[in-house]
Amino acid sequence: MIAILTFPIIAAALVLLAGRKDAARDPQLTFLLLVLLAILPSMVALMPKVGILPASGGQGGFPWMTVITAGWAAGFLFSLGRILLAGIFIARWQKKSICIETIDGVSVRALEGLRSPVAAGVFKKTVYVPADWNELPQAHRKIALAHELAHHRRHDPLWRLCVEFVRAVHWWNPLVHWMARRYIMQSECACDESVLRQGTDAKAYANVLCDFAETHSRNSFALAMADTSSLEKRVGRILAGKNKPGTLLLAILGVLGLTAACALSMLGSESSVDATEVELRFSANPFPGEE
Repeated sequence: MIAILTFPIIAAALVLLAGRKDAARDPQLTFLLLVLLAILPSMVALMPKVGILPASGGQGGFPWMTVITAGWAAGFLFSLGRILLAGIFIARWQKKSICIETIDGVSVRALEGLRSPVAAGVFKKTVYVPADWNELPQAHRKIALAHELAHHRRHDPLWRLCVEFVRAVHWWNPLVHWMARRYIMQSECACDESVLRQGTDAKAYANVLCDFAETHSRNSFALAMADTSSLEKRVGRILAGKNKPGTLLLAILGVLGLTAACALSMLGSESSVDATEVELRFSANPFPGEE
């Protein structure tokens, strides 16, 4: 329990430290820490223990652990239900949409009611576009498709699914939800950088983002080009021409996170055998038949 309560604080602090100058720094560190959060319960169960924590009390009293476990399980199942529901909506999008073209194995499909292009699909890679897609300026379509195709090249729909699972495991922890939102924003910025590296003008790209940001459909697995929750930061970053940071600090922070997770998983309680019992065991005759 100590590890599960403490490590999210350490992980959030590392993410905050990495992004102290630029919150959209490479998302790999954030994703690594989220993965460690997901597997932390298994690490606590499987790692060998070092008895440095105070011994636990007796078995009497109110069964707090049973109540806590039942509450966590209820929240976890509810969160899994939300993930499943999002997947069902994506499947409905697939049935309702019309394929326009296929680019690098990614299907581009027009969907009624959609106001902004979105990337979705772990196994069926798809970019959903508004029904009036062909009526939009060609420059807008080119920029928007470049952004959504970058999501698929980075396998962002799959990583987004993993992040949603981490949120389900730690549904009760606001720090984990904050890290998940930070990771999503970092992924969007990584795709922005990918488009700009292709030679797209920064001001033209920012204008397209703002045009698509007025209204757009949302879904847990759909990665919209113009997510309004991070739009201001992204536009400011694009126009400022942020450079990709070095990886040394991120690597150091990643090693610190992995070390902290392993160390916390190895914490165990001291022996609960009292002094009287220890003295009795030592004073007992090991060969009672010789008396």
